[in-house]
Amino acid sequence: MTEAAITADASAAHPRKPSIFNDRRRLAMLMLGFASGLPFTVVGGTLAAWFTAKGISTATIGILSWSALAYSFKFLWSPALHRTAAPFFARFGLRRGWFLPLQAIQVVLLFGFATLDPKTNLLAIAGIAVLVSFISATFDIVLDAWRIETARDKDDVNSLSTLVQAGYRSAAFIGGAGALILSDHMSWNVVLAILALIMALTITGSLIAPEPKYAGVSAKAANADIGRRFDREGRNIVVGIVALGWLWAFWTLGSFMLDSLVHPETSKPGPFTLTMGPLIVVATVLAPALGAVWLLWFHKPKTQPAAQPTKLPPWLQSASDGLFGSVIEPMIDLIERLRWAALLALAIILSYRFADNIWGSFAYPFYMGAEHGALGHSATEVAFASKMIGVVAIIAGITGGGLLLKWMGRMPALVVAAGLAAATNLLFADLATGAAGMDAFLGFTHLEALFGGFGDNQLRMARLTVAILGENLAVGFASVVYLAYLTSMVNPKYAAVQAALLGSLTMLIGQLGRPWLGALIESDGFAYVFLLTAAIGLVPVALSAAEWYRQSRLSGTEVENEAPPAPAE
Repeated sequence: MTEAAITADASAAHPRKPSIFNDRRRLAMLMLGFASGLPFTVVGGTLAAWFTAKGISTATIGILSWSALAYSFKFLWSPALHRTAAPFFARFGLRRGWFLPLQAIQVVLLFGFATLDPKTNLLAIAGIAVLVSFISATFDIVLDAWRIETARDKDDVNSLSTLVQAGYRSAAFIGGAGALILSDHMSWNVVLAILALIMALTITGSLIAPEPKYAGVSAKAANADIGRRFDREGRNIVVGIVALGWLWAFWTLGSFMLDSLVHPETSKPGPFTLTMGPLIVVATVLAPALGAVWLLWFHKPKTQPAAQPTKLPPWLQSASDGLFGSVIEPMIDLIERLRWAALLALAIILSYRFADNIWGSFAYPFYMGAEHGALGHSATEVAFASKMIGVVAIIAGITGGGLLLKWMGRMPALVVAAGLAAATNLLFADLATGAAGMDAFLGFTHLEALFGGFGDNQLRMARLTVAILGENLAVGFASVVYLAYLTSMVNPKYAAVQAALLGSLTMLIGQLGRPWLGALIESDGFAYVFLLTAAIGLVPVALSAAEWYRQSRLSGTEVENEAPPAPAE
């Protein structure tokens, strides 16, 4: 059955305009979006605040940030979930059958945090964080499939996407600002237990969510032609090499993380990142790209697809086809269209969000810590500046990014947004060295008067809030403009996997560099690190400018050849 038929059938069966009050899908979407956002917020930020309060070093926090790498590689196992029912829960449906056990496991894991102390159980906490990230990333895969398959038309897709973001942002607010405020009045273990209880309530969303009538149909149609353009032997060779490279990378990262937590006195995150980091990037990013080039050059596409025998067991061949379809084929599509310019695009993707991605795990240590130039704010103060004013600033930045796109065009806006993202690191460098520049700005604008409610902390809160305001505005600008750039490259045929792949590559370099950055903070201080990240942020500025210039020199025919095909009607 075609997607058009699915939409028509569903729309005819439900002619009434849905709302959150008369359509349980909408309420379920809001709750499931919350269930998606809460574990990410806990692992990506709240744990760092807990560790800072307990005196855990920034170098160790940087190493622990690798526990969230599952979010960067979730596209790897996404094909396996498209048409596979959850063991023991299949009677609830293809999608709901996964929601229920995954949420239940998340509740247990979050309660696990609440029973431990970072001072004595850091290794156990790291293990739980890895499991939380993996289960949460898997939940996100199923949630995306449910959201797409349960939608009745294009407007419904937009409405459900809005609701899932609303739930996700609500989780970030409660798991971030809420947890920080509570931590000033009760122990962190109690706070984490409360978050686990809130997570348990989201299971209601799975119980009321209807199973999509055509679950798995769109995935089956999208994967029907996977790999038929190339001979199976060549595909399997490329997939095998890529799989080995990724296994080596995961083993290397995991071994170093474990060794660093067990033997922190001998761990050297800086040298490890500088020596092994490039090799890990080669194994995880360049290997699939080179495999795609090899297939294009030496295994030319066949004009007549035919059934091809395989020497592999059925389950292994199915896994190979899934990995090929989720990683290699989307890269082949990009390389075919962009040719050598794919290298420039890949460099932009890997570096564009580096300046803000790499220091995300150290925001709380900088705001709340007492060493290396940290600011020493209370959790409640950070909650106000970062999670209340900061959220408003991101929303304003997103709006401003949209206006920037309309006013300047995609490529000029890409360059400007990259420059702003790099420059805002200088705001924090100024705070770490005494805030002379910020004080001059506040004295000129008299914004300090707005923070009179903080008493003796009036000036310090004005400094922190204005710096966070500036950074989040820039991040909002960059996120919208960069998403527009990524979207311009995505082929509708591979929309889900290509978007997931490019989005994951965006986070990769920043996540890999965090242990190195943590060690650098301890040796040279926050101010030096902010100056360094501002300088590194000039790399995507230069790359974006080069891509802007390249695109401006293309003829009309070349522009058409590089553009992804229009989506099928």
